[in-house]
Amino acid sequence: MKLINIIYTTIFFTTLAFSQTSMCFKENHKDLSSISNTALDGGECKGLYSLEDMKKQNWKIEDINISQNKNGKTYIYILKKNETTISSLDEEKIEKRIMQRLKERKKQEVEEKKQEIKYTMSKNGKELYINKCQKCHGINADIKAQNTSRPLVDLNYSDMKTAIRDYTLDDYDRGRAFLMKPYAIMLSSRNLKNVYSYIQSLSKEKKVKKEKKKKEETK
Repeated sequence: MKLINIIYTTIFFTTLAFSQTSMCFKENHKDLSSISNTALDGGECKGLYSLEDMKKQNWKIEDINISQNKNGKTYIYILKKNETTISSLDEEKIEKRIMQRLKERKKQEVEEKKQEIKYTMSKNGKELYINKCQKCHGINADIKAQNTSRPLVDLNYSDMKTAIRDYTLDDYDRGRAFLMKPYAIMLSSRNLKNVYSYIQSLSKEKKVKKEKKKKEETK
């Protein structure tokens, strides 16, 4: 709250000579679709008026800032009223800028969600891989099990899925399929995806270490 008050004071005194300016905000709000009709705190909103209410009072959005925290998002709106120098073209640019920021934020949220899902899958796959796969396929999934199968780290998901199916149906045998079949039968689609996600993280980690070592050697 202290930081928001500092921002508001700075904006207010630097723009007072040009227009009536106010800053309204909402902390820890979780639903993007409802923010425009939610009563905002601070400034002329006073915890009573929403963004739509302020627009009806001839307030216009000058700028917007959205930040994320563990309890939701904080929305900060800079509002102006009776601005004589702003043109309809300026308003259009501001509106586009706001929409662009909202789109960028949404895109970032989707990417963060994807990373969260990948992390969870990798974490679940790690335990399964260590308990069921590591003995034959190696710590880094780069060993040819029984010196016959391909290193798991070299397979894409489609290859791995096909191999598991063929082991289950007795359609794949390089000499040691009987050892793999029990594991293939008990491996569900979800578990396979989790194991694959973990193997991919191993591959990525190995690549990072290799690049780091290469940089150190060139120093």
